[in-house]
Amino acid sequence: MSPLHFGSIAALLVACALVAHADLAAALVPGPCARTATADALSADWIVNAGDNVCGLRDTRMLSNPAKIDYDALLAATPEMQKIKRDGIDPSSAEGIQLKQQAIDRVTKACENVRVAQGHCSVWKSISHKDGRAITDITDLVKAKL
Repeated sequence: MSPLHFGSIAALLVACALVAHADLAAALVPGPCARTATADALSADWIVNAGDNVCGLRDTRMLSNPAKIDYDALLAATPEMQKIKRDGIDPSSAEGIQLKQQAIDRVTKACENVRVAQGHCSVWKSISHKDGRAITDITDLVKAKL
């Protein structure tokens, strides 16, 4: 078997493996590759929008102790967003976009620190459970880390 032929077979096997595990990759990798949650893919008990996940587990079938935050209040409390407001920086300008991304990163890191320290499996902008159970709000704890 020629090396070229072997390389093509290896590439085909890798491609098949990626397609076979696309659902797993979408659940683990945040960002544009993640797919919107569908009713059959998620547990019917948790009511979430996949885009509301800040950090931690994304797969609702795996959730055990999620927490929620007031995301807009946390963003507004960051030095970066306060600078945008104080200095009148256009949020759609290059500097405004950079500052907003830094604010998002700051909130995400603070959420991750509190999530781990408090023993939560994930942090969400909005989450509820069909049985009406209370979801711990960690906004104040996260704000203290900013």
